[in-house]
Amino acid sequence: MKTTFSENVSSSVIENYIQRVTELSQSSQRIPTTGEVEKIAAELGIEPDEIEAAQKQSHDHYVRAQGYMSLKHWDDAILELQEAVVFNPSNLEMLISLAGSYIGRWQEKHSYEDENNVRFRIRQCLVIKPDCKEALNLLEQFSKDLKLRKRISIGIIVSLGGLLLGISSFFWLSGTLSSLWEKKSRLQQLERIVIRDMNKLQKEQTIFKEKIVTLQKRNKQRYQTDVSQLHSRINRLERQLATMQRKVLKIEKSQSNKLTPKSFPYITIP
Repeated sequence: MKTTFSENVSSSVIENYIQRVTELSQSSQRIPTTGEVEKIAAELGIEPDEIEAAQKQSHDHYVRAQGYMSLKHWDDAILELQEAVVFNPSNLEMLISLAGSYIGRWQEKHSYEDENNVRFRIRQCLVIKPDCKEALNLLEQFSKDLKLRKRISIGIIVSLGGLLLGISSFFWLSGTLSSLWEKKSRLQQLERIVIRDMNKLQKEQTIFKEKIVTLQKRNKQRYQTDVSQLHSRINRLERQLATMQRKVLKIEKSQSNKLTPKSFPYITIP
């Protein structure tokens, strides 16, 4: 999204202004002065008030760039920050964000051009503020990444060299290429057998797991049935016990009545 000027300034003029300021900054390896920026604007017919308005609008580019950076869309972030920096070449926050975006893209693509841009933008930050901690931290991080990448590259080269040497030695010792193809064929055949057996074992394992699940379900159902039957037997025994208790009480009551003395009528002797 290009910065908005008045209708009298065409988009080609805007792009030409951005290109010239960027080229001046990169060729001189420094931040363009206010006089140099105003001179370029005057040559292109851009009024000072339009430059001032563009400087205010460059903040919008910076805000959008922060969003792109959070999503690691480094190309979009760099484009937004480049436009923001053109109209605010001495803005330290914008320059630091631009350097950080170049580092992010370098970590993905490892472009030599991005490596140079990182160093250039960090240098600009340190020109504005020699003790800028953010810029120094970025430089330290970038230096560590470069050293790590170099060690990895050397390790890969050494490994490939050892591999090539081993292959060459093997050919030299075997004396023929046909034996290699024969061994390769055997290895492929062995690999197919191993894969077949693995698939067979996996199928058997799946069947075994299904059987275990089925048995677990059956055992669970059987357990629930047994518990239900036990509850039924307990209830039946409780009812039988209650019946027995009532019979005992009835018998005890009957025996108590038999032991009670009866009253006899008086008998008169004539």
